[in-house]
Amino acid sequence: MTTDARLAGLVATFNLRPDRYIDPSWLPADWPLPLRDPARYGEAGRAVLARALLQVHHLDEEWDYDFAPVDKRIALLPGDALEHMAVCCGLCLHRQWLREADVPRKTRQAIDLAFGAPLMAFALERMPAFEAVAETLQTQRQHPRLAVETLRARGRRLLTDFLAPFGPAVLRRLALKFPRNAGGADRPPYLLGRTQRAELGELLRLSLIPEQVPAWDWLF
Repeated sequence: MTTDARLAGLVATFNLRPDRYIDPSWLPADWPLPLRDPARYGEAGRAVLARALLQVHHLDEEWDYDFAPVDKRIALLPGDALEHMAVCCGLCLHRQWLREADVPRKTRQAIDLAFGAPLMAFALERMPAFEAVAETLQTQRQHPRLAVETLRARGRRLLTDFLAPFGPAVLRRLALKFPRNAGGADRPPYLLGRTQRAELGELLRLSLIPEQVPAWDWLF
């Protein structure tokens, strides 16, 4: 299959088949447990589920098939790769704090355990510097689990803000790939400027994606 054909398939799935990528947390809480796993529906059932999801989440009101902009294609990544990029973005935001601050041992251990030694080594030692935006976990430093959750949520928010200029059709579908209410939607956006977005885009395309999700490097 050619690269153009693979891209076209991803774009069609992104627009028409939310059942292929929706996080189960977005499905109605009162559904029986077996119905909360789209993989159990079969092809005919999943097609029906896709139509229902398009309506429930108002995705049938806006479509976007123009994915010529390379940065925009980040939204096409599957959920696991997208979540990995969000974690990388979270580590970008907190890199200086993690390297230079007096991080409590239990908090650092929790972060290392949550994200893994290879990713932590890459983020703190080999990843190019990202100075456009920075955060700390000073408030959460004595609460290891909260520190991990905050870092992850901020990474999702940064990635979402990066894709915000591409419009609501993209953002609504992007949100469904993350766990519900997991992106810090109640927090103010980072409001990235042109220079900041360019720096983050370059970091994603030239370092994070080829190093961390190399199977998807062809998309960019």
